[in-house]
Amino acid sequence: MTDRRDDDPTFVGRSAELDLLAKEATILDASENDNTNRALENAVKHFTKVFGGRLPCTDEDLKNYLVMYAGKLSVATLEQRRVLIGRWHKENGFEHNPNDSELVRKIMRGIRRKFGKKPKQAKPAPLRVIEKVCSHLDEVQESIEDEKNSQKLRAIRDKAMLLTAFWFGLRSDELINIRACDIKFHWDGDTPYFELFLPKSKTDRDGQGTTKKLDSLPNLCPMRAIRDWIEARCSGVDVKSFRESEVPLFAKVSRWGDVSETHIHPNSINKLFKGLLESGGVDPGEYSTHSMRRGVANWIIDSGASVAELKEWIGWRDTRTAMRYLDGKSSLPSKIIERKLQTGSLLSDTNARRLSSPED
Repeated sequence: MTDRRDDDPTFVGRSAELDLLAKEATILDASENDNTNRALENAVKHFTKVFGGRLPCTDEDLKNYLVMYAGKLSVATLEQRRVLIGRWHKENGFEHNPNDSELVRKIMRGIRRKFGKKPKQAKPAPLRVIEKVCSHLDEVQESIEDEKNSQKLRAIRDKAMLLTAFWFGLRSDELINIRACDIKFHWDGDTPYFELFLPKSKTDRDGQGTTKKLDSLPNLCPMRAIRDWIEARCSGVDVKSFRESEVPLFAKVSRWGDVSETHIHPNSINKLFKGLLESGGVDPGEYSTHSMRRGVANWIIDSGASVAELKEWIGWRDTRTAMRYLDGKSSLPSKIIERKLQTGSLLSDTNARRLSSPED
C-alpha cells in the first residue's frame, strides 16, 4: 500500500529539508577535530561538575578556578582549560569572554612562573630500536607456516604499522585512520615509490588532506611491508578491490586469524607499541607511540636536513614545535667542538691561546 504522504509536495519538501539539515550537521561535525571537541567537553564538565562553577562565568570565577587547581593540574592543562572555557563563551554568543580579561591573564602568568616545569616527553625511538623490533617480527613470521595464523598476521601488520608510523612521523590517530584507498603504489618507475594520503591530521585545519611520497628503501621499507600486509590480509584474493576500498588499512586481527573491517582502537595503540618493544627485547619504559615521531625527527636532522625540511615532512608550522621534538639538537657549542675536532683546529686554537696568555 502506498503512503499518501509520498505524493504530498509539502511532506516531500519538508522531508528533503530535514535530510539537508541532517547532512549539514554531519558536515559541521566533521569540520571539528574529535580531540578538540572532547577536550572542550572535558573542560566544561570539570569547571561545572567538579569545581562547581556556572557558565557563563565572570572574570573572577575563572580566576578562582585557575587558583584552585594551580599546582594540582599541570600548567599546560590549565592553559588549555582556560582557552577552552573562553571558546565556550565565544561559540555560545556571549559578548564578554573572561579568557580575555587582564585579571585572568595576570593570574595565569603567575601560575606559569610558580608551577611551570619542563613538559614530559616520550623518549625518541632511534632507528636501531625500530630495526630490532622489525627483526623480531620477521622471525615470528618465518617461524609460522600457517598463513591464517593470528600471530603471523599480527606480526606482518605490526611491522607495516611500525615502519609507516616511523618514516612518516605519524600520530597514532593518523595511523589508525589510514584507509586502503589512501595508499598508491608505483612499482614501474626507475625507483619504485608509494604515496600516502592523510585525509585528516591535527595541523590540517581545513580538512584538505595531505599526500606524502616515499621511495622504496633498501632496508626497513614501509612500502614493501604494507604490500606484504595487504597480500596477507586478503590471502592473495581480490587484492585490487580491497585497495580501492575505504576499509581501514590497519585493522584488528582476532585470535582466530579473522581480520575485521574496523580500525584498531586509539586507546590500544600505545599498549600495542610497548608490547612490540618488549617482545623485541627493548625496555618500553619511557617510550610511547610519540617516540617514533620524535625518533624520525632526530634521524632527519642528524642526516643533514634543515629544520625547514623537517617541518615540511612532519607537518609542523611552528619552528618552536619542531625544536621541542629534537633530542638536544640545539647544543651549538657541542657541534662546533665536534667540527673542530674533526678538522684538528680545536687543538691549534687551544695552543694559540696558551702561547698568547701570560704565565701565572
